[in-house]
Amino acid sequence: MRSAFPYLHFSVEEQIAEGDKVLTRFEWTGTHRSDFLGVPATGRSVKVWGMVLDRLLDGRIKDTRIIMDIFGLMMQLDAFTPKG
Repeated sequence: MRSAFPYLHFSVEEQIAEGDKVLTRFEWTGTHRSDFLGVPATGRSVKVWGMVLDRLLDGRIKDTRIIMDIFGLMMQLDAFTPKG
């Protein structure tokens, strides 16, 4: 991902903690500079949202789940156009 979007900028939009879990909602921006998931470089700027759910154990991250809007990213790269 860093090779395709070499100057990624992440921003934390919201963070919620409860018990041993921390949910972080983020956005990242970047410019598509090389192949990404089979899509050749487009030079397009993109903005992508996502969420990370971390589970902590003894003050360290034990498990991580990441949800990211790859569909929206691929639409911004013109790799996919919805019908209708």
